[in-house]
Amino acid sequence: MNNGVVTKQTKYAIAAVGILSFLGILVETSLNVAFPTLTEEFNVTLGTMQWATSGYLLMVTIVMSTTGHLVKKHKTQHLFRIAVLFCITGAVLCAAAISFPMLMVGRLIQAVSTGLATPLMFHIILSLVPQSQLGLYMGIGSMVTSFAPALGPTYGGFFTSFLSWRIIFVLTIPIILVSVWLGGKHIRLEAVGTKQRFDWIGLIILSWVFVSLNIAFSNAGNNGFYHSSFFGVLFIFIIGLIALFIHFRFSERKILNFSLLLRPIIGLRWLNFFILQFINIGVSFVLPILAQDY
Repeated sequence: MNNGVVTKQTKYAIAAVGILSFLGILVETSLNVAFPTLTEEFNVTLGTMQWATSGYLLMVTIVMSTTGHLVKKHKTQHLFRIAVLFCITGAVLCAAAISFPMLMVGRLIQAVSTGLATPLMFHIILSLVPQSQLGLYMGIGSMVTSFAPALGPTYGGFFTSFLSWRIIFVLTIPIILVSVWLGGKHIRLEAVGTKQRFDWIGLIILSWVFVSLNIAFSNAGNNGFYHSSFFGVLFIFIIGLIALFIHFRFSERKILNFSLLLRPIIGLRWLNFFILQFINIGVSFVLPILAQDY
């Protein structure tokens, strides 16, 4: 750490967790291309099928919100093993799916893996990489999450067109095993330790806010913004938002520290990042479907 050299063990540890994060994002973007095929095979509407992506991203977001506490409470090796287990289980379920609910369960299980793996990758970088190399490795970590969406549509489109959409999941399994081999030997980061209890109430309310907002706009997409189903769920979202504000205002335990976002330099950055991600993920979902239908 002090001599500015990143050890091979650290590099392999970053690579192991980075592979899981990469696969999670790769499958998420590649599956968008397969939606027209999946809607026909499972006999569901596109509005229903889109939950394979939006539900997945919601679960990733919710799990990520817990990692700040988890990395203090548990060894990185243990969290990595849990991420691997969920990743393999989800891949097998999705590859063998005979109905949309089975596919959806598999996607939610995989989301837990991605929600753990992505923050773990940056946790390892921030904990083990010396200051002089931190910018380089943070860039590499960000590149993992940026390259996967670029490759995803090609990856998914190729197998959906020439073989089967199930291959999207099947081919991830041997790559996961490579990650297991690397991580099992080289991830050795101990927990920092904390006596603070986990904020279960905050997690429940935060999930309530995210899910209700997503359902509200999903209803708007299916029925229009003037339909009662949109306003009804939007009202539930507003109640959840108020409950979340009250909880973070008066509770000693906080799953996330939103007060940091009020600082001008941080506030502008998160708003910029949110807008970019909103556009990026939205376009990556819409364009492959339009390209196939029209």
